[in-house]
This record gives sequence, structure tokens and C-alpha cells, in this order.
Amino acid sequence: MSLVHLWRRIHLGRSWDRIEAAILVACVLIALLGVPLAAAAGSEAYATMMARSALETASRHSTTAFLLEDAPQARIGVDGTPSMETASVAARWALPDGRFQEAAVSVDLGASAGDAVTVWLDESGAVVEPPVMPQDAASTGIGVGVGVWLSAVTLLVAGYLLARHLLNRARWAAWDREWERFAQDSRS
Repeated sequence: MSLVHLWRRIHLGRSWDRIEAAILVACVLIALLGVPLAAAAGSEAYATMMARSALETASRHSTTAFLLEDAPQARIGVDGTPSMETASVAARWALPDGRFQEAAVSVDLGASAGDAVTVWLDESGAVVEPPVMPQDAASTGIGVGVGVWLSAVTLLVAGYLLARHLLNRARWAAWDREWERFAQDSRS
């Protein structure tokens, strides 16, 4: 729909058409104004995740551990690709003071005893998840921004369709009244 057609519809159509066109223009404008708001939400999510990344990177370190037992075999899907599941398996790694520590770590299915794996430890030496990486923060920020905007657009589209439905009902009621008047005038 071109802007000229929309302008003509607003100014030359029936009142119901003008109302519908005004609602459509308002929805489009609100959707466009929502872009900076969605970007701000994405930026805030990115900043939060980057702060978390900095905190976790500063308080966690990685070490190489060696598996003490085999992980269960990988399941092969119908399409021939192995599953991306993990299992908890006992592993051992050296501490800075020369002692060894053992704990259960999460590894991919199919890993064998003796395989080297990267283990993340907190300041107390407990096994923890890897820190949030900057790429994860960027993905989260983009996902939040796009998600917020798409949610807003979905609500706007639903609102427009509801308004259009109600306007169509009003149009049909007006047509029914016109036909009734026409039928009464033709009988007279």
C-alpha cells in the first residue's frame, strides 16, 4: 500500500475507513518508535552479561583434568548424527600445590578414560560452569532486543486485527441498517 493510497483512504473514505487507516498508521509509528526502546533493552542485557562475564572471568580459572572412567556411549540419531548430550564422569586434575583433586565433571557422551577435558574452578577450587563469554553477551543482547521488538510488533498486529474486526462488524451493521432503510423506502 503506497503512502498516496493510504492518504486518500484516510481523507476520502468513509469514517470507518479513516479510523482503520489511522489505527494502521499509529501501529506502524509505534512499531518504528519501538526500535530504539528494543535496542535499549538489548543494550542493557548486553551490559549486564558483560559485567557478569568480567566478574566470572576474574573469579574462575580453567585447568586440564583427565577422565578416570568412560562416559556412556553417544546415542546416534535417526539421521546418523551423534546426540549432543553430556554425562557426569569422575575426573582428576593437579592443584597448584602439587596435590590432586577429583570430582565429577560434565563431558560429552562417548568420552573415554584418560581423555583430557577443560574444567573450570572457582576461587575455592569447586567445579563451576565456564564463565560467560563476550560472544554470549552479544548474543543475549541481540536476542533480547529482537525479542522485545517482535513481542511489541506482535501485540500491535493483534491489536490492529482486533480493531479491524470490530470496525468490520460496525461496517456490516451500518450496511444492514442501510438495506433495511432501502427496503422500507421501496415498500412505501
